[in-house]
Amino acid sequence: MAVALLVGVFLVVVRPFGGGGGHPVRPHTTAPSRWREAPLDAQGRPLRPFLDRSWWNSPVPANAPLDPDGTQVLDYLSSAPESGHGCLRLAGAQQNKWGQPAYWAHPGDPEYDVRGLPDGAPPEMRHLRIPTGARSADNSDGTMTVYDVRRGYVALLTDAHYRPATNTWSASGGTVTFLDSNGLLAATGRSDDPRNVGTHRGNNGATSYVRFDMVQDGDVRNVLKIASGPELSDRFVFPMTGSDGDVTDPSVGAPPEGLRLRIKPSVDLKSLGLHPQALVIAEALQRYGLYLGDSGGTTALKLEDTKAEGRGQLWTVTAEDLCTLPFTPQYWDVLQEGYDPSAH
Repeated sequence: MAVALLVGVFLVVVRPFGGGGGHPVRPHTTAPSRWREAPLDAQGRPLRPFLDRSWWNSPVPANAPLDPDGTQVLDYLSSAPESGHGCLRLAGAQQNKWGQPAYWAHPGDPEYDVRGLPDGAPPEMRHLRIPTGARSADNSDGTMTVYDVRRGYVALLTDAHYRPATNTWSASGGTVTFLDSNGLLAATGRSDDPRNVGTHRGNNGATSYVRFDMVQDGDVRNVLKIASGPELSDRFVFPMTGSDGDVTDPSVGAPPEGLRLRIKPSVDLKSLGLHPQALVIAEALQRYGLYLGDSGGTTALKLEDTKAEGRGQLWTVTAEDLCTLPFTPQYWDVLQEGYDPSAH
């Protein structure tokens, strides 16, 4: 029997393990204590952080303004050095280790004063609840997301490490974003919550990967962050507050960090024969789009790392299952720099 908890402005429903509500049942796994199923909202859908009319959760209208240099941007993403196959890969598929684990903290979980963070890190990092047995991604980024619905925020950690001998967590980067806010970093000057602070230049722990529960539910309801393989410009646009790119020559065509793209509304996704999980993701990229939030290695979108969470590999997509949608004007729109669909 479902149990309803009123937490802040969210009505959170704890769903019995194994699914329900008419959706496919999850594959049977014996999950360790570190993994818990995400709560549901009042409509029985996976809980979505941030206000419905936020930048993150606002669909892009069909007539959204386009970047006049959009063709050049797409050409850069598809043909510049490190563009790979010129398409969006799914990091964390198959045996790839570049997904992102996520955990839902509960009252009674251990609290940690996360060490190693720079000055100005969120004060919540001094008493962050992290479930016992949680671990970060097994790669050089060491990212992880921790939701604490009772305390009202989501945390993003980079280079996160747990040391059993001292029972301590450390990280080189940390950001806290409050769930009932517009999700914008205070440094943008457009946040409705001054507590939204951190080291990730405007990125947050909720939209920096694709949640497995949303894909299983058939509806990813937010814009998604991707990393660009070709190096990004050292410029940035809203909602970012900085860039980790270092391209300074405008003639190269490197886009600024924060630029938003979407699959064209005219593309008939169901006719492309996409893997079912890839289709759900593509539908989100068509309705909400993606934004360039990182430079690095391969142009990729992170999947939730269900292996690190202790559930095994639940994704059945391959890393290339969105490569039928290459970065060309046939399939993609590049939106006007700094465009905010929540204002329209």
